[in-house]
Amino acid sequence: MSPLEITGLVAIIVISAFALLGIIVAIPIFRLVNRIRLLVEKLSESLIPMVEKLNNTVSNLNSEISSINEFTQSAGSIVSQFEKIIRLARIIITNPIIKLISTGIDFAGGIKKAVGKNNKNNFNKEKEEEAKNEP
Repeated sequence: MSPLEITGLVAIIVISAFALLGIIVAIPIFRLVNRIRLLVEKLSESLIPMVEKLNNTVSNLNSEISSINEFTQSAGSIVSQFEKIIRLARIIITNPIIKLISTGIDFAGGIKKAVGKNNKNNFNKEKEEEAKNEP
């Protein structure tokens, strides 16, 4: 055998060894990739319904939150209207009472002045009579 034939034979053996090694390594890698693909398919099959349920739950929650928001706005509107009614009732009730009290005070003041003038007039008349009776 010539050195060229020996080199060719060694090259064939090395290439065959690498090919055999590649096949030996490729089989587990192929199995691993196949298992990963099956796992992803099963995971996808189980996750899709879960995501759909989650989406439905979030939609229901959003509608409930919207209902609560409408309720709180309605309650705020009712409270605001109630405050206006209370203010109006206070004005309606207090204004006549204040006017009545003011009128009563003015009337009482007028009576006191009238009585006071009579008392002064009587007092002055009494003094004048005493002054006439003394000399």
